[in-house]
Amino acid sequence: MKKILNKIFNYWKYKNFYFLNKIDNKIGAATYHYKNIISIFKKNTKIIFFQNCYREFDSYCNFKNKLCIHNQIQVICKKIPFNFIKLYKNSLNFLKKNFLFKKDNWNSPILGAKGIGYEVIYNNIEISQITIFYFFGNKKLNTPILEITYGIERISNFFYKNNFIYEKFFSLKNIFEKKYLKKILFNFKNCIYYYKINNYYISYINLLKIANIFNKIDDFYLSNNYNRIKIIIILKKVFEKIIKILC
Repeated sequence: MKKILNKIFNYWKYKNFYFLNKIDNKIGAATYHYKNIISIFKKNTKIIFFQNCYREFDSYCNFKNKLCIHNQIQVICKKIPFNFIKLYKNSLNFLKKNFLFKKDNWNSPILGAKGIGYEVIYNNIEISQITIFYFFGNKKLNTPILEITYGIERISNFFYKNNFIYEKFFSLKNIFEKKYLKKILFNFKNCIYYYKINNYYISYINLLKIANIFNKIDDFYLSNNYNRIKIIIILKKVFEKIIKILC
């Protein structure tokens, strides 16, 4: 897997992209990276970073083709180069077959983010997501942002021609224990506390923890539930306030 990481990192480094350290907190997608959020509102941004992502329910039931814990490389670019599709293809020039670009728009209700884009299919498996964001933090962006996400395990499978994917399962019964709801309340109190004393970074970290726990129980417990909408609205407003202050 290191060879894949080095190939992709070196390619974008040659294009003058700045490398960020990964965030240690559990997040469901690399888009939630703290410095990623700040960079989005800068005039010019060219960053790349590696991130572990946690989606504990993705391997259950209707999501059998997805990992619950996986690794991503994230590329963020503003202003968007006109030949970004070609740049992406060249970054994976070690894969010989053709790529299929399937329209797949991305959004996050909690982040207040929307974007248009593609999922990249290689040999009938999704290996990347390309998104052009035009809305973030419930704010329409004056200049859209390009985000390219690489699924490292899946790309490694084709490069090494072996199965490098190791599933890590979580006990379903633990997800529904009261401790998860208590964790949401505990982290929310911390989030508001640090927000009031102007420590916005720690406040944001607690918000990420809430979002991760919320995503765990969302599909199985809060679907089509009025409480789900209320929670999303509250988290959305807090995200919006913190993002405005940080940016």
